[in-house]
Amino acid sequence: MKNIIKYLLGIMLLVLLCTSCQSKELPDTYVEGSDYQYMQMEGGFHFTLTRTQGSKGMYILHGNYIYFIDAGSNAILPLCNKVDCLHDKETDSEKYSYCNACLLPQNGVRTGTLGISYCNGSLYCLDSGYAGQAFLYRISEDGSKKEEIYKWENCLINEWLIHRDVLYYMKQAYEKVNGTIKESHQVLALSLTDPLKEEWSVFVPSEDLDVVTLGKPKAYGNHLYFKIIAYAPAKEEITNDNYLQYLYYKTFVYDILNNQITELLPPTMSPSEYMSQLVFWDDKLLLTSSDLSSDDTVSSDYYIAELDGSNPELFMKDIPYYYKFASDGIYLYLTNVDAVVEGSENEDVIIYEVYNKEREKIDVFQPTTKLRFYGILPLGTNAMYLQYSSGDENDPSWGIVRWDKQIGTYHGEPIDKDIVDIPR
Repeated sequence: MKNIIKYLLGIMLLVLLCTSCQSKELPDTYVEGSDYQYMQMEGGFHFTLTRTQGSKGMYILHGNYIYFIDAGSNAILPLCNKVDCLHDKETDSEKYSYCNACLLPQNGVRTGTLGISYCNGSLYCLDSGYAGQAFLYRISEDGSKKEEIYKWENCLINEWLIHRDVLYYMKQAYEKVNGTIKESHQVLALSLTDPLKEEWSVFVPSEDLDVVTLGKPKAYGNHLYFKIIAYAPAKEEITNDNYLQYLYYKTFVYDILNNQITELLPPTMSPSEYMSQLVFWDDKLLLTSSDLSSDDTVSSDYYIAELDGSNPELFMKDIPYYYKFASDGIYLYLTNVDAVVEGSENEDVIIYEVYNKEREKIDVFQPTTKLRFYGILPLGTNAMYLQYSSGDENDPSWGIVRWDKQIGTYHGEPIDKDIVDIPR
């Protein structure tokens, strides 16, 4: 019996060592199917995870349901394999959770903001928990299986991502101390392959900071990035005139393999500046800063650096404040979409400049569709998907526009000739 136990313990240790070695063997670049899909994230001010690319196709989160896009038939299908299910046509709230595509709990009441992500053969959905509980679900790609794999109590999971089988998330918790409610913020991690599901701490802000926001997570290769906006202790009232003296606005990079955190800083950043954009490009990092003491007409310089922020070099100079970069891993895009006001007379001046890895401008195009891109644009790789609604509160119809990219062929021509409308 002792020999059997020793043998089993040896096997378990060997498995753990192999798992550790495999994780360290992953390259410091983008790994398809395993890594955080930065090219599917929408830009702008709000954190959203509404689409993800799986091994079988594209998955879209709309309302309380996950849908699969069948590219062959240009159809949007609820991700449920039950033949006797009404899916999103169900009117009985007690039966909502019967549908595998539905992300509502059994009581039919969503507790918070939903998001989806794909990693190594499974879809994951996180319900952020506005009612004090947050839930993490694992869903099979064919919709045949859905299971709750983790639950948090008395907290909010504000922002999160899944990268290389690990969930990284920003946890906001509350506890009663001496009759007062104490708020805490931290960045935590949870291995999705660990059967014990024990979370561990990545970053805890200093207790003397008044945290406003801890979030904006991104990941690439062996690095995790996040921002914190807070205020240092002040003996005077913080106003619009003096807030820069106490503002704590920083971006950090976490070395996943070495468990080290450092501040990410572009060259020559003044005390009133903050890191305003991070873009992954050609296995490196594009970064720039903005000055809180300047107006929106000031331009900025972009630098290219290693993924940990080291060895920065000038990439492009004098980029207008409202112009932003985005990348799909193949091309780099520069767009002014943030500067164009929806519905304005100048709405047709939205432009996208496209660069290759030799930094050559190979295309410029303008969208002619009136559908908004909601920030920069969800780029995808071979195609980009844009969700839209009717805009009429009495008309629940919605759909997806897919643009099959043909970069290098437009030369300023409209892109809508290759857009496929997939109504729902």
